[in-house]
Amino acid sequence: MASPRFLMWYDDNPKLTVNQKIAEAIAAYTSRFRGTTPNVVLVNEAEVVSIDGVEVRGVNTIRRNNIWVGYERIREEIAA
Repeated sequence: MASPRFLMWYDDNPKLTVNQKIAEAIAAYTSRFRGTTPNVVLVNEAEVVSIDGVEVRGVNTIRRNNIWVGYERIREEIAA
């Protein structure tokens, strides 16, 4: 089984909201890994926001302004 692919995105632009930064990171992921739509985003615990269709998780070891975008297979997909 292949490990999940993640794309690390860094954006420290103070004029953008966390939602905007995540949207740009998701767009970069989709462009890089054509055919794969991300379903998980890892951010600093202080930057957790709600994004439709994506689970945003806070991780204390991720620094602010760093966004990890990826795809995790759910159990049903693994069992099939």
